Amino acid sequence: MPRPDYKEIATTIVNDPASYKICLVCGALVDQSADTCPDCAAYRFDADPKHVADCAIDLGTRPPSAVTHLDRPA
Repeated sequence: MPRPDYKEIATTIVNDPASYKICLVCGALVDQSADTCPDCAAYRFDADPKHVADCAIDLGTRPPSAVTHLDRPA
């Protein structure tokens, strides 16, 4: 499975930061409807749209380096 395009994802998030939140444990950007983080199973989030947009901008400007739930073997 190819890696996601972080710049494209970041642009989507910056255009609608109120629909996302940041996991306070691992820093993942997740959908606002998530009860737990899909990457680390944490349940504490920062939903401030300004913080979310700033995090998305950082995501879009750095090379991919995280291991996510998508990297787990099937």
